[in-house]
Amino acid sequence: MDELREGEGSPDLVEPRQVEAVLDLLGTHEPSLDTVIKGRARLLAEATATTTAPVHDLKPARKRRRGRLVGAGLSLAVAAAVAVVAPAMLSGGPVPLTPQPGTSSLAGAPSARQILLAAAVAAEKERAAGDYWRTVTVRRWTLTDPTRAYVIEASRSKESWLAERPGLQSWWIDRYLGAKPATPQDEAAWRAAGAPTSWRYPKDMAENLFAVPSEPLEAAAGEETATRLRGGWKGTGGILTAQPITWKDLRAIPDDPDRLRAYLQERVTRLLADSSGIDRQEVGMRHLRQGCVELISTLPVSGEVRASAYRILASSPGIRSEGEVTDPLGRDGQALSYEEEIEPGLLTTTQLVVDPDTGRSLAETRTNTITLANGRRTEIRSSTAHQVAGWTDERPELPARRN
Repeated sequence: MDELREGEGSPDLVEPRQVEAVLDLLGTHEPSLDTVIKGRARLLAEATATTTAPVHDLKPARKRRRGRLVGAGLSLAVAAAVAVVAPAMLSGGPVPLTPQPGTSSLAGAPSARQILLAAAVAAEKERAAGDYWRTVTVRRWTLTDPTRAYVIEASRSKESWLAERPGLQSWWIDRYLGAKPATPQDEAAWRAAGAPTSWRYPKDMAENLFAVPSEPLEAAAGEETATRLRGGWKGTGGILTAQPITWKDLRAIPDDPDRLRAYLQERVTRLLADSSGIDRQEVGMRHLRQGCVELISTLPVSGEVRASAYRILASSPGIRSEGEVTDPLGRDGQALSYEEEIEPGLLTTTQLVVDPDTGRSLAETRTNTITLANGRRTEIRSSTAHQVAGWTDERPELPARRN
């Protein structure tokens, strides 16, 4: 595939921070590395939004898979107790128990810094070896129907089995989980429109907050499909700062916060080298922060690297603690939020849900507000829930349909 395409019957978000979205847009097709790199400028200029909903079609984990499930978070009191003994690697001193200005929105609750440093301590203990790095994510997104009368919610599951050893085959296993009206109010508008089971979008329809699919969006779920990683993708262990990263480079990522920050800043500088007409400081900070999120969420790095990414986030301005929440998969965790200006005058709110007990990231959700054709203001959201992330010595059980 030589060009980036949107949709393929299951449109997904295209965010400036994540090339993995392109893979979802392409469905089960395998893009070339050159294709992804050529698409970086477009990713910087686009942002989309999606929604959260219970997973009804996601199959339970297959037998024999021992990839580590991300669990529930610990209580606020325990988070604070752990944080007080966590080494503050960026400041050289202990973590204070009192909420810090600008980092906590709940009186008496642990600050965002305390929660992130508690997660860093837990992350350092993580297992760092296995035959496969396995992740399972559930993505949900919302977009308006072609007439902008109501909002549609769609979802997709994606499972990755990534092997560093040349003798093992790496796989993506994904399934489009279907689409439906996002809320009861949207359902009423959908019924008034004749209750369509597919939506075709005009080629000239443009949206800032989500990718308009080039193929019809279907209400029905699709078939689970396995894609064999070939070509340049065989030597990669994922995406970092919107750029593919090899296993060799993953192993060389610094595990000290200061050196990791410099490393990520260098990658972001390279990413933005050909970009013009943007606020480099704002976009650079967004990519630096997202690079840390990628390290703690999906990439096969050591526990020390993951802990350092948490510590960089802990020093990042504008992150606030929102207390305990339930993530899109029904798990309890600590919510941290911050705002980003994805283009002049257009703000998006990002919420991270982390489990300080395990040091794992549970989910990310981005929220924006739009106006429908009838003048109704409504939220559209994108979420990525990390159901599984960890090393395993098991082998994937592949569906019948394969690419």
